[in-house]
Amino acid sequence: MKRYNTALREKIDGYLFISPWVAGFLLFYTIPMVFSLVVSFCNWDFLKDLTFIGLQNYFRIFSKDEYALSGLRKTALFVGLEVPLQLSVSLAIAYLLTRKIRGVRLTRSLVYMPAVISGAVGGVLWRYMFAKQTGILNYFLSLVNIQPVPWIDDPNIALYSIVLTGIWAIGQPMILFLAALEGVPETFYEVAEVDGASKAAQFFKITLPMISPTIFLNLIIIMIQQFQMLAPVIVITGGGPVKATYLYSYVEYDNAFRFLKMGFASALSWFMFLIILMLALVIFKTSKKWVYYQTERGNQI
Repeated sequence: MKRYNTALREKIDGYLFISPWVAGFLLFYTIPMVFSLVVSFCNWDFLKDLTFIGLQNYFRIFSKDEYALSGLRKTALFVGLEVPLQLSVSLAIAYLLTRKIRGVRLTRSLVYMPAVISGAVGGVLWRYMFAKQTGILNYFLSLVNIQPVPWIDDPNIALYSIVLTGIWAIGQPMILFLAALEGVPETFYEVAEVDGASKAAQFFKITLPMISPTIFLNLIIIMIQQFQMLAPVIVITGGGPVKATYLYSYVEYDNAFRFLKMGFASALSWFMFLIILMLALVIFKTSKKWVYYQTERGNQI
């Protein structure tokens, strides 16, 4: 009986400890998500009562709204460029920072520091760097006699300039890559060197397979983050010039908080959720072919 009371008390204590998190999750995540799903089938602008209109908001994405699909195409291009850029740069820097050199810990901290700065603050800094006449990027170009580049003033290159800001946010994936790289057993490289494998062969045959679970994790995280990227675009370009950087997330934001079309904005958000979900499922499905996990015995599966 005493053992039973102790077990029950432990369960109650456990539930009490997690209850603040559960309450927060229900209050700030679950209930708003369910409400937004309901609103996506309604017409609501804060001033009128909810009016059920079925799937009209979803049909509007493909028919009546002039910016939704164009914003989706721009977002697809942005994510298609941003994800490989962040993955490759963060992996390259993490690989360099595994070297035993003086000041490597300080360098790691400096590389990670932008990750704790908000997107709006980072956007302000990038806007100054992109400035045509006074920006630091064009200053460096002038040192090699290259004319100033209209980074955010030319609609043909503005979106690609926004892609460059992705190197600002490599701190989080870099830290994960560092942990994965330092977890690769040195004996693997020693055996490879004895067999005459080059550094490049060691990287592609040993390093990449061993850290493939971390690549997979970073791929999912970065993809989700970039589909939702908004604050830097608002600060740097405001969606311009001539809507060249008017991404899908910006269309959602404007419809929700500028035009107060909460029903349509909710439909846009849920449509984006379905796109991200399908892409994530495809990545999970294909990961069986390129992600390798170690068993407790050290074998890869």
